[in-house]
Amino acid sequence: MSNHVDLQVSKPKLWGSCRLSIAFCVFLAAIQMAMLRDNLGIALLCMSKPVGNLTCELNEATMPTLPWIDRKQNCEFEWDSATRGRILGSFLYGYVLTTMVGGIISNSYGAKLPFMVAGYGNVIIHLLCPLAAQVHTELFFACRLVQGMFAGLMAGPFFQLFSAWMSEDEASILLSFAFSGYSFGTIMIYPMSGALCNSNIHGYGGWSLIFYVPATISILFILYWHLYLYDVPDNHPKISPEEYEYLLQNVGISAEPPVIPWLSIFTSLPFIAYVMCYSAFLWNIFTMMNNMPMFMQTMLSIPTNESGYLYCIPFILMFLTRNFNATTYPIIRNCTGLSNTVCRKLYCCFGCIMVITSLLSIIFEENVTKWHVVAAISINLALGDFAYSGGFFPTLLDLAPNYAGLLSGVSTFIAFVVACPATYVNSIIIKQNTKDEWNTVLWIIIILFTFIMFFYLIFGSAKLQLWSVAKLEVPERGPLRSTIYNASRNMSTIRPSHLF
Repeated sequence: MSNHVDLQVSKPKLWGSCRLSIAFCVFLAAIQMAMLRDNLGIALLCMSKPVGNLTCELNEATMPTLPWIDRKQNCEFEWDSATRGRILGSFLYGYVLTTMVGGIISNSYGAKLPFMVAGYGNVIIHLLCPLAAQVHTELFFACRLVQGMFAGLMAGPFFQLFSAWMSEDEASILLSFAFSGYSFGTIMIYPMSGALCNSNIHGYGGWSLIFYVPATISILFILYWHLYLYDVPDNHPKISPEEYEYLLQNVGISAEPPVIPWLSIFTSLPFIAYVMCYSAFLWNIFTMMNNMPMFMQTMLSIPTNESGYLYCIPFILMFLTRNFNATTYPIIRNCTGLSNTVCRKLYCCFGCIMVITSLLSIIFEENVTKWHVVAAISINLALGDFAYSGGFFPTLLDLAPNYAGLLSGVSTFIAFVVACPATYVNSIIIKQNTKDEWNTVLWIIIILFTFIMFFYLIFGSAKLQLWSVAKLEVPERGPLRSTIYNASRNMSTIRPSHLF
């Protein structure tokens, strides 16, 4: 006997809704992640002594520290390229270790618990980084590693939250808006870091402010999460009856199988295609964030402050593209009449081609200019994002909404294991900062994207996977996201939110 409610409820407005406030929480979390992760690329250039073609802006400003620790000014850390590459990768190494942990916790106890722990831990450890760097290089490395471990707890909760708060017709716009926080955070941190590197306020400032300022801003985000972040609609004290009933009918959280189908998960070709695309995308984005600023300094002799401002241009365009995809994807799909799977594949292929084309333009141009590089990176990140926000990334909620948090943790863990070595591998390849060495770095990305483009075209999917649900009696009319399985939305007893 079906317990599905036949009464159709009109969609409550999105503006001012609890659905939007949840998406905004994830947006702020993505900003925090980007700021506290990506600032290190500029910070290391500001902290390290010039090596080879590197430049560093001298600044006599310092920040107060413990009495027995020597203060370090700009350009005083003796770190070679390999050391900088290892420090850059430390955050990602830690991130890998806890992505699955965050997914498992959010799947069992709700998303808010790991979400808040991650937010607090990320900020606290980031505030300790300047002190650690002054004490010893390895302590600085350890701090970034632990910081990455806290940040990794957020990977699973992101999707677990959305699995309970998004209907199919709002998935694209809310997901794209929320995850555009990554590019928005990068837009903020690159010019901010360049300016803070040169700051001198009554003798105080310099490289350490690149850590203190974004961490202080992030504290405001945590306060917002305390007020507006809830695991499921059942627990939200301010949700309207209309919005609750809308989510009750249109969010397809089906009954889970009694045992997590691990074998089916790891042999699912659509899920494997998702993970491969995610891995290639991260390899590309890590290279663009961590290594390409060095390219602009070493190959084009662009100073740190100018590099910070120039490098935010691609991320501004990436932010706009991500939100453009959010608003236009449903329109394009409805107008063309194509299935969700076909549309996702087309977006993915277009984005991959843009990434490949942009990098080829740098490889085959002998005398690249700064505007050529900025244009190429802009195409890479902005138009390449069609493969991400319009292509494979949102499909995790379509493949297995029941296990969104768990699979997000699993896929993020695997993708980061594959992509984390990117920064270090690139630093090994780039020894003399020659054009041929940089071309090798770019050829690796081209080969990866060529492979995943064809693999996703063949095996990618945006259809509900049967292994992710328990087969129940077939209802006459099912929810939008669960057409042949019963839905259960009364999750307040297993998704506690009173812990924070």
